Amino acid sequence: MNISVIGTGSFGTSLAMVLNDNNNRVVMYGRNQDTVLEINESHTNKQYLKNIELDKGITATTALKEAVEHAEVLVLAVPVSAMRPVATELNTLLTELNKTVLVVHVAKGLELDTYKRVSEILEEVFDEDRVSDICVLSGPSHAEEVAEKQPTTVSTASLRGEGAKVIQDIFMSDYFRVYVNNDMVGVEIGGALKNIVALAVGALSGYGFGDNPKAAVITRGLHEIAHLGTKLGANPLTFLGLTGMGDLIVTATSQHSRNYRCGQMLASGLSLEEA
Repeated sequence: MNISVIGTGSFGTSLAMVLNDNNNRVVMYGRNQDTVLEINESHTNKQYLKNIELDKGITATTALKEAVEHAEVLVLAVPVSAMRPVATELNTLLTELNKTVLVVHVAKGLELDTYKRVSEILEEVFDEDRVSDICVLSGPSHAEEVAEKQPTTVSTASLRGEGAKVIQDIFMSDYFRVYVNNDMVGVEIGGALKNIVALAVGALSGYGFGDNPKAAVITRGLHEIAHLGTKLGANPLTFLGLTGMGDLIVTATSQHSRNYRCGQMLASGLSLEEA
């Protein structure tokens, strides 16, 4: 399929590699001209993935319209804070081109002002006839390890059901396994709230605490995530799976995790801005 990845960060780049390995035609969109030139000319993205070489089939552009024209599927790999303005711009271009695409996002968080999940933001912004479905792809997946083709398992869910099956098909490989989940709320809530627990566990590490208190915070944190998620309409069993327990473990125990490292830095005395 023709797929455009919106965002040239670490996870967007690693997913572009997965999609390219599966013989999809991948174009990446980024605002940074230097990054786009590096991807096209050197076939690297060293700012985010230092020791990884990209296949020459992966190309990049700073022209969002070019990326939209190319795409049958749009992979939104931008931060939650940028999701609404980026989606608004994409919807305008889709309308201008009279085009319908499948949309999947990989962001993990809630909109700060509204506390809305990303799929709720996208459902608000995109005209109904511009998207065939809105999906999420989420799970325990450090970008660095995906790029190294280490075995990884994630979940996908969608608003209308059919889109998740397409996302499963285009991403599934011998090292990147995708499970379809019918609980959009649970998948997104698990992916967002585990970040809070990871900050806390990182702080424990920074203060010099051992494994006992870390295990306590992870376990009780998972209980709180599941309790809140269930109140918001999720299936409680979702939080025992990849986007609950799995994502919490990988985010709260690894130096690859920005939230974990941020917690460590806060405990060492840095301000939030410095961290």
